[in-house]
Amino acid sequence: MISTPFSVEGGSWVIFHSSGPSPDALQQTWAATATEWFPSNPWRLRPGPTILRYLELTETHAVSEIWMPIERS
Repeated sequence: MISTPFSVEGGSWVIFHSSGPSPDALQQTWAATATEWFPSNPWRLRPGPTILRYLELTETHAVSEIWMPIERS
């Protein structure tokens, strides 16, 4: 496997935790970021990578985190 290093500037991040049937739980979490969390908080996405981290993954269940770079709106 070849990996390419890249730099990420410091800043604020919001981390959404997802756990449940795969892939439904993760899809519901992604949807909730846009329909529930961002509209009700004084934050917006800022430039930078969005990171998906799997903590546990089987064919039927996943535990994951979605890391999004944010800044005050």
